[in-house]
Amino acid sequence: MSQVTIYLDPPALEAAKLAAARSQMSVSKWFAQFAEAERAHLTADRQQFWAEIDRLRTNVADDGWDFLLDPKTRHSGMGEDLQRESLD
Repeated sequence: MSQVTIYLDPPALEAAKLAAARSQMSVSKWFAQFAEAERAHLTADRQQFWAEIDRLRTNVADDGWDFLLDPKTRHSGMGEDLQRESLD
């Protein structure tokens, strides 16, 4: 387990000591749980982000824009290109 040195002003240290006492644990353990909760929160946010990306990816075929991703279907259902006009 790693050790960390932190510097707090006296009111912040007093608040941390009171919070740890209310939780019936040491200040060190209180800070460790605080850090663990933050890590879990960040992990959940990351998982939620990727779940949303996956959800959006699965709906691509349903929104009518899948032809942009699949070259074989790019021209199907879109008609034929018109003859280009000369710039001369």
